[in-house]
Amino acid sequence: MKRFQDDKFPLGYAVAMTHRMQAAKAKEKVAQYGITFGQVPFLMEILRNKEPMTQDALSKALFIDPAATARAVEQLEIKGLVKRKVNPKNRRQKLVSATDKATWMKGDIRASLREAMQEVLEPLTTEEQETLAMLLSKICEHGAQT
Repeated sequence: MKRFQDDKFPLGYAVAMTHRMQAAKAKEKVAQYGITFGQVPFLMEILRNKEPMTQDALSKALFIDPAATARAVEQLEIKGLVKRKVNPKNRRQKLVSATDKATWMKGDIRASLREAMQEVLEPLTTEEQETLAMLLSKICEHGAQT
């Protein structure tokens, strides 16, 4: 594992690898809820938002292509986890909201994701984990504002 400790090791690559490791570990854990790891960000953002949101707002919140968002929302709707309805303020838009089923599963899904992340972060101390979380949150907040 020496290659990951090289001082020329790109930070972007490390972040991407960490994400892939968590995805691999979380994939099985979230499958028990009938969802894929790729659908998790969409569902969790919809649940976090509480109010119905447009698919465009969902795409922007997640920095994801609108076509990919439409496909993910469609699959979540088929699974009974989200519902779409026409936006009364703009009939060309659909508002997406979580179903009771999704709300009920939210805590279990979060626990599964936390468990997977803990497995990835195992080599770090609690203090290092908190520092990493704080730094990444700072980057995400900045990105969300630009």
